[in-house]
Amino acid sequence: MHFSIKYKILLTLITAIAMVIGGMWLFTKLSFERGFVNYVRSMDEEVQSRLVQALAREYRNEGSWDALRDNPRRWREFQIESLAHAGAPRMAWRFPMDPGHDVIHFISHDALPMPPPHPGAKFERRVGRFGPFGARMLLLDADKEPLSGNVQPEEALKMTPIVVDGATVGYLAMRPIPPMGEAREMHFSERQAHAFMLIALITMVVSILLALPVSRQLVKPIRALSEATRKLAAGSYDTRIDVGSRDELGQLARDFNSLAKTLGQNEVSRRQWIADISHELRTPLSILQGEIEAMQDGLRPCTPERLAALHGETLNLARLVNDLYELSLSDIGALSYQKQRLDLRTLLETSLQAHRDEFAGKNIALEFSADPGLEARVFGDPDRLQQLFLNLLGNSLRYTDPGGKVAVSLAVRDGHAVIDVQDSAPGVAEEHLPRLFERLYRVDPSRSRETGGAGLGLAICRNIVEAHDGRIDARASNLGGLWVQLVLPLEA
Repeated sequence: MHFSIKYKILLTLITAIAMVIGGMWLFTKLSFERGFVNYVRSMDEEVQSRLVQALAREYRNEGSWDALRDNPRRWREFQIESLAHAGAPRMAWRFPMDPGHDVIHFISHDALPMPPPHPGAKFERRVGRFGPFGARMLLLDADKEPLSGNVQPEEALKMTPIVVDGATVGYLAMRPIPPMGEAREMHFSERQAHAFMLIALITMVVSILLALPVSRQLVKPIRALSEATRKLAAGSYDTRIDVGSRDELGQLARDFNSLAKTLGQNEVSRRQWIADISHELRTPLSILQGEIEAMQDGLRPCTPERLAALHGETLNLARLVNDLYELSLSDIGALSYQKQRLDLRTLLETSLQAHRDEFAGKNIALEFSADPGLEARVFGDPDRLQQLFLNLLGNSLRYTDPGGKVAVSLAVRDGHAVIDVQDSAPGVAEEHLPRLFERLYRVDPSRSRETGGAGLGLAICRNIVEAHDGRIDARASNLGGLWVQLVLPLEA
């Protein structure tokens, strides 16, 4: 059976409330039974102490127990008179028990009513009657023979000696408090349980009435999130959720809005990526198609120079396709890396030496600086790192004006190898610097397609650096051109 979150929350609240009410009922039942017995026992002891004093005075005045011997009526009257003369009004707590047994087992001796032993008890003044409390009291002589009432064999009695002039003249015995299992106590307990269950039922109904709007309010943003998710899955990336709170649901709504914004930006980038690739591939293909058709129509002679130009366009097209392939492999993590321990300085100097003739042919000075004896050992792929250096040097060679300068330096700082590649004019505007490592991004017109490149070299460089746990960034060079900085961690 399928339950919505609203009903699950409601069921959870009801279950929790039921468990709390059940625990309260059990605790109250046990606490009342135990507290009731302790309270009666304490009252027994106090009343017994007062009666012992009154009995001692009675014996001192009469000289014997003759007035109380075998006279239950006189014994009951003595109990009442003694407590009254002792300053204890005849007061009792009455419970709504069965008829004829509505007086509790003790009498209050305070001038003001004490707190009731239970909310169901009612205070009233009683005259000439003690109820079951008086029936539990027995008077014994010095030999522990009963003067009033009968003592059952092996009956457990609590006896308090009555002392007159230093001699024990008798005992006041008290039968133990009867257990709560008697009919009237059971009846009283049942009535209290019914009252408690009524209160529990009312509490449950009120809780449900309060929980319904709360659960509905909690489910409302979840439903909005579900509907927005379906729209987002259908391609509606401009979908947003109103954030109406600062709790976890509000944070979830903010995260969803951030996700929708990112997906929208990625979709725009994907479309731009497809458009850029189509444009980059169309240009060399259009040149090849036009030249070949012109030769076929006899408009241009098929000379070795024309074939060389066509071959050059084919090489540019092959280089572009190869760069796209490597970039795609790097994006999906399929670009292979054969890492080993190597000296970064040696590898960098080798890459510089391979480009010196090209820089000299364009009249661009190529300089390298590093501290004497500096070693920068890293754990990396020598082929990919050499590809990284060649791409950076090729980028500077392609876009630096003749007569300019390219300065390369190597240093070690804070456990990292730092390589700086700076070239002279032309420079790059500040707003273009953060986007130089994006795919197919070029700064036109100074760094345009006519000077070479498809805008993939720096994107490949970034992927290689990140695969080596490093970082790469671009800034304006002090020489007037571009400054690219590489930071690679040294071998541990």
